[in-house]
Amino acid sequence: MADQYDQKILALLVDDARLSVSDISRQVNLSRSAVTDRIRRMEENGTITGYHAHTSVSKEEGVTAYLALTFRPMSCDLVQPLIDSIPEVKMAHSISGDLDLILLVQASSMARLSQIRIEMDEWPNLDKVVTNMCLSKRIDRW
Repeated sequence: MADQYDQKILALLVDDARLSVSDISRQVNLSRSAVTDRIRRMEENGTITGYHAHTSVSKEEGVTAYLALTFRPMSCDLVQPLIDSIPEVKMAHSISGDLDLILLVQASSMARLSQIRIEMDEWPNLDKVVTNMCLSKRIDRW
């Protein structure tokens, strides 16, 4: 279980994954070795699953959308290789409820998003796709 120190360390790393152990140790009032041990433990137990460099699509041209997909019959496993082949898909989750799969897509342009959407029309057992365009970012903790 994460205690108050682990939670502070996680919050700092979520905010800036490039923080040095020294900087973190100063901010949480623990020794560098204690912080290193805690980070290593959280990596080993799966609390920390990775460190990411965020890339930016041009603010003027880039578009972000959530695509909600429904299959009849459900075939998320069949389309996994197709999802993997589209680098603009930044997140894919099988979900419960009326939908089967939700994708977060960050494309360089509306034209590219449209191409991706046309490719999806060929996916097996695809019944319905609803595209929800992102208008503005409110919070990003990735």
